[in-house]
Amino acid sequence: MAEKKQQFNSASSFGSFDIDSEQQDSIQTGLEAAGLSPAEKVTKGAAAGCKPGTSRKTFVLPLELIDQITSIAAYTRRKEVAVVIDLMERGVASYEQEYGKDITTLPKY
Repeated sequence: MAEKKQQFNSASSFGSFDIDSEQQDSIQTGLEAAGLSPAEKVTKGAAAGCKPGTSRKTFVLPLELIDQITSIAAYTRRKEVAVVIDLMERGVASYEQEYGKDITTLPKY
């Protein structure tokens, strides 16, 4: 009894189901129209899974301050992230008012 080897040319072909380049283009166009990013445009690192224009950053804060932020969020019925962003924007605006905008811009090399 002879064994029959099945050959796979790529991930887009399986047995008798072949996806040609025209179909791949139409699939990619459909993804873009739906607002989904194609695989090549996936961000990596800290920005992965974040909204455009945002990134992840970790800060170590005193427990008392974390409790205060949590209380403000609960009282105002907002997400903690929104409260932190609001408080940080106010703090940065205060520094800019006192020291000028030069203190909050990094030099570009």
